Amino acid sequence: MVSIIVTHKKCLWYLEDCLKSIAGQEFKDYETILVVDDLQDEPEEFQKIIDEYQDKIHLSVFYLNGKTGVSAARNLGLDKAQGEYIYFLDNDDYIYEEGVKKLLDVMEEDTDMAYGRVQGTYQGTVTFEEKRDFEKEEERLSKYDFYHPLEAKFTHYRRLENLTVLGAVYKKSLFEENNIRFNEEQFCFADVLVLTKIMCSTDKIKGNIDAIYVKRHHNDRYNNPAIEQTPKIDSMPYYFMAVDNAKKIAKGHKEIERHLDLILAKFTTLYLVKKLRWNTEEEPCWKEEYFSELHKRLKEVNLRHLNRKYIYWLEKSVMRAVAAGDLEKTKKSGNRLLAKRKIKRMFKNKWARNKAFALHIFNKMETKKDWVIFESFMGRNYSGQPKYIYEYMQKHYGDKYTYIWSVDKRGLKIPGKHKTVKRSGLRYFYYMNRSKYWILNMKQPLSVPKREETVLLETWHGTPLKRLAFDLNDVVGGVSNYKDKFYRQKEAWDYLLSDNPFSTEKFQSCFMYPKEKILEYGYPANDPLYATDREERAKKIKEKLGIPLDKKVIMYAPTWRDDNYYEIGQFKFDLDLDVNRLEKEFGDEYVILLRLHYLVVEALDMSKYGDFAVNGSAYDDVTDLYLITDILITDYSSVFFDFANLKRPVLYYTYDLERYRDVLHGFYLSMEDDLPGPMLLTNDDVVDAIKNIDKIEEQYKDRYEEFYNRFCCVDDGHASERVVKKIFGE
Repeated sequence: MVSIIVTHKKCLWYLEDCLKSIAGQEFKDYETILVVDDLQDEPEEFQKIIDEYQDKIHLSVFYLNGKTGVSAARNLGLDKAQGEYIYFLDNDDYIYEEGVKKLLDVMEEDTDMAYGRVQGTYQGTVTFEEKRDFEKEEERLSKYDFYHPLEAKFTHYRRLENLTVLGAVYKKSLFEENNIRFNEEQFCFADVLVLTKIMCSTDKIKGNIDAIYVKRHHNDRYNNPAIEQTPKIDSMPYYFMAVDNAKKIAKGHKEIERHLDLILAKFTTLYLVKKLRWNTEEEPCWKEEYFSELHKRLKEVNLRHLNRKYIYWLEKSVMRAVAAGDLEKTKKSGNRLLAKRKIKRMFKNKWARNKAFALHIFNKMETKKDWVIFESFMGRNYSGQPKYIYEYMQKHYGDKYTYIWSVDKRGLKIPGKHKTVKRSGLRYFYYMNRSKYWILNMKQPLSVPKREETVLLETWHGTPLKRLAFDLNDVVGGVSNYKDKFYRQKEAWDYLLSDNPFSTEKFQSCFMYPKEKILEYGYPANDPLYATDREERAKKIKEKLGIPLDKKVIMYAPTWRDDNYYEIGQFKFDLDLDVNRLEKEFGDEYVILLRLHYLVVEALDMSKYGDFAVNGSAYDDVTDLYLITDILITDYSSVFFDFANLKRPVLYYTYDLERYRDVLHGFYLSMEDDLPGPMLLTNDDVVDAIKNIDKIEEQYKDRYEEFYNRFCCVDDGHASERVVKKIFGE
């Protein structure tokens, strides 16, 4: 029998995935020991999960009393284990397929340990398999000898936090006969000592490349940090403790000793040099206590024994200086090392090159108090809140300011007197660094640090239906450090624009943004929806798009799917709406305007639809498209909040509702109870709804009025005026 030891403190959505992965094992000769360390979840919700899995996974629950920490929890689990074998599983991780059974398959009578692969991910169990990159997995495996136990579990890794006991089955007798326990004083890096003891105690170890343990990294270090995300300044005492204890155990085992020396050396050249350059005033312990601790250890290291494959001459000069205890020489050598790395990056990457110019030249120039830079959707078009703020300023402020537009492509038509700069080009960095005002509707690039005197207005681009940023448990379609980057970006915002009280409330949560800096002024992009000449404008827009004036317009404006992408930020889209059928049913009365989300890079093939379908994706400004739209069909996009200002019918084509809600995003509203139109699951439903649009309008009349009063209560055609007067004065 295998005793699966799970430790838990908080985050039930992680724990549920973890226990579900155990229940999914066809192999059933196991017990599950859940050790709870200072429970921080709601007890009732926690108990629901326990009740659900109690019998499914032979679950026993124990609580730490008088102790805390993962080391104490694992030791208690070892004490309670009844099985012949031990398998450690953290609550935020999970077992892939028959991971435990595959390890037992290679365990023989005299085998003490069987290990598999530990695979990192930011995904939950539902999307992990879909997002596996088999080519990258093969590439990683080709870099070392997986079936050499010491290399596979120890010497392949050059960071202390990567040494782990996870992903392996152990004979319980291995722990008992060699007195192997976790050090309960060790808050982090606790695995290092145990793994070192195991490697020094037995060579009866086998591997199975097909057994996968999924290590789930946390994507929110601010609200839900993993132990490995403990700030370095706080974890360093445990770092030194782990290295020292491991080296004592490994005395005489030259390969392990040298590898621990290499880990210290790489930490010095990759991390210490940065701390000494940037943070010694804010964090003096790096040049005092921690430098001294590294000096004591590196002076005992024979640098000639370190593998030249991993340490080159400039890094050795840093280590010699640390070994000599010479702080100033360490700083100089470290600065040369960092400069070499930066120059190398500059030659390879234009962003790095332009960032260096910005940091060392443009950032030292005087800020121009009358320069305003605008950018909409990362320079893709001339639209959104920045467009209408700019047009208001052109009309009412004229030449008082110099206006600069950041664009991603040539030929973007922008009226009025202004300068245009190519986003990411050298002039872009110049103007971003020197302009006092930034007006953006997307997150700003971190490669352009905001100066203290710069005023950044983040206008955003919609009322949120989908959960965003820090309200998301998993970030399926974003980069792994999405929340970390978002946190640093939002910290630079001076103001955030909100369209209604609902958005104000949600922005405080999802962006972790203070209410006093949120301007609940309405959205400038909605001003044209209240203009007295909107009917005349609508006619001109129809003529521009080639839409007959006697035809009504159905606009289909779906959002992207987080799990359907070519690469991060470039999403695919599969058109599930049957346009040909709509043409047969409604071609005499309507045209359909297809408007994909700006993140979707799929180019629609419009040729097969004839004159019935019009491509609205290339049209810059969706506000113009609202003016000509008689019926909006959408799904989970925020467009319907803005469109509702016109009080025209909205249909929701939500064919993948369950997956989008439960796996990809989740919602702030009840789709069934709060939206001002019906949810349609099939093309038949869509056709039927359009045929009966008058009945639907009547059916949803009261709910639409409630929706309008809740979400359109601030917009009145004067949002641009309110925003500009706040930011720039009367």
